Amino acid sequence: MKKKIDKYIEGNYSNTELNEVISILNDKEAEPELEKVMHGYWKKCGNDPIGDEKHFDRILSKVHHQINLSAKQISTGRKVYLLFSKIAAIVMIPLLMALVYYIGKSTKDNYVASNKITVPLGAVSQLTLPDGTLVWLNSGSTFTYPSSFKANDMRLVQLEGEAYFDVENNSELPFIIDMNNLDVKVTGTAFNIRSYTDENLMSVALVEGAVEIGELNQTEGIFKNIADLNPNEVATLNKAKNTLDISQSNNISKFTSWKSGRTIFDNDPIEVVVARFEKLYNVDVVIENDELLEYRFTLTFTNETLERALKILQLSSPISSEVIEQNENNEGVFSKRKIILRKAQ
Repeated sequence: MKKKIDKYIEGNYSNTELNEVISILNDKEAEPELEKVMHGYWKKCGNDPIGDEKHFDRILSKVHHQINLSAKQISTGRKVYLLFSKIAAIVMIPLLMALVYYIGKSTKDNYVASNKITVPLGAVSQLTLPDGTLVWLNSGSTFTYPSSFKANDMRLVQLEGEAYFDVENNSELPFIIDMNNLDVKVTGTAFNIRSYTDENLMSVALVEGAVEIGELNQTEGIFKNIADLNPNEVATLNKAKNTLDISQSNNISKFTSWKSGRTIFDNDPIEVVVARFEKLYNVDVVIENDELLEYRFTLTFTNETLERALKILQLSSPISSEVIEQNENNEGVFSKRKIILRKAQ
């Protein structure tokens, strides 16, 4: 049976052999052997777990169902219907073979395993992507990327948190970072992104190269450009106001120094300082007085302990701090340390 079907698929058959293939497909008793042959073609598609034999059984069952429907309709016009049944059989075999091959091959080609990395609060991680791109991940960040980048496709990754990218240049395969509010597209460049879901401000700071900011339609594979960045420019999105501001920075290193253990504040409001402290030291910070919201800070911390950082903060402005240590609940889980900032008396 297999040799006859092989010859039919290859298009190398006689009229006699064609009638034999049609007879096989219409023969109910030949079904067990036919299924074995078809399973053989299925297995040639590979061992991808997505394309398992249940898919094959459903396809084959559906083909037989269609043939049986045609057979039930044979009555006074038996010869006419039988002719259509034979034609259906002739058409269905190559279609079935093509479908089996397509499902097995397409699922195997399209399936790419993904990797997800979550960096603990107070830590920094570094990794190299399959294309050679270097990525530094800051405290509390989650990063998802494929185990390999497919040819003739975009290099798509997902970020929640902060990361510095040194992207391997490839003008034919753009590198796109997918985030909740904005997406970033590059071909080869170095830049920093800060995009934590619990922070109102999101920023993209360009060190070198060029960056496109916009929105990616993943269904259509189209990137809608909103703005372009040049070196030493920073794009800041205010989520609450839904506004995007692009400004020139005279100190772009303040956005990237965290990957080498330094935290730089350059005339930043206290909300920015608090957000950094919470991620860096894994604490909750409470601002007790609204007057503190008017304070701005120009400071540099280099691998400082929390106690040392709070002392530097108090020396730079009329602020006092209180540290509430961790508490253990009934289930043995410890709460975060809490820092209360208030105006110094």
